[in-house]
Amino acid sequence: MKKGRVIAVGTILACSIGLGTLSVEAGNENSGYTFKIKKNQGNESRSTKYRQTTNERNTWKVRMYKSGEGTNTYTTYWLEKSDGTNVSPAVDVKAGNKDSKSGRNYYIKGNWGANAANVRLTAENNNVSSSTFSVSGYWDEETGRMLPGQYKTYYTTEYNK
Repeated sequence: MKKGRVIAVGTILACSIGLGTLSVEAGNENSGYTFKIKKNQGNESRSTKYRQTTNERNTWKVRMYKSGEGTNTYTTYWLEKSDGTNVSPAVDVKAGNKDSKSGRNYYIKGNWGANAANVRLTAENNNVSSSTFSVSGYWDEETGRMLPGQYKTYYTTEYNK
């Protein structure tokens, strides 16, 4: 009798852990983007995607592998709603060397306004300049990767990590 209960409890626990893991895996997609970064920090954005998570620590991702400013330059990225409301911290993302596998993945938390909402990737020059340039990369509105630590805003990984 005890052995049956232990097996039942073990089975329930294993299923619970498995289901918990599935609910976190939102998928780690690479949706391509290209922006023309405007002069004087004018904003540029793309069409919206639905971010279904209700957990702010469920990160979104951006990677910039090419910038017309050059390798190792920075552009500022964040998420916003279609009405222009910012719904994530802004992060300066470092450009790769133009190879589509260069650059780093930046995993960034959303704010409460990004939960269960349509969001769009937005970018601007990280400094005031009268020049315009193009940037290219990949992004994902919801990765299923949880931000480690309550007070951290983002973390980075190599291309395929």
